Amino acid sequence: MKIFCFASKSITNIWAGIGAGLWAVSETSESDMKARVKKSKRMKVGSAGLLYCTETHSFTTPFLVYSSPDENDRVTNVWGGEWRLPFHIHPLGTPDKQVHKDEAMKNWPILAASQQASVSAAMNITGTTVFVPTEISSQDWEIILNALIAKA
Repeated sequence: MKIFCFASKSITNIWAGIGAGLWAVSETSESDMKARVKKSKRMKVGSAGLLYCTETHSFTTPFLVYSSPDENDRVTNVWGGEWRLPFHIHPLGTPDKQVHKDEAMKNWPILAASQQASVSAAMNITGTTVFVPTEISSQDWEIILNALIAKA
């Protein structure tokens, strides 16, 4: 299966996105935005996603995508500034649960086996790889869900 990872600079912004049931990406140069629009078409309704907080260096809040990114829409009322390619998400947890990148590198097979030096490279979290999925096994997804979803 494929997973799409998105970074946020703060846990506050992640909470805002979860509350709105929405995610989007930052505005960049015209040429970068053209590339992002093209890549965003890879992400289909039902795709798995995961958020990463650069402030805490942690993964949080797995989600399912339930609308395609809208290349004509701009979001100005969720986070500060203007955000592009918004899509609706169904969160499978909350930002209360986080897994630090070092713990994830040790315990998540997709990262432990990675030849990449960083979680950003391994999970395609950088600005140039936004909307580029990472191939993971169903076992990886189960481990991620178990780590990030509160048990009732």
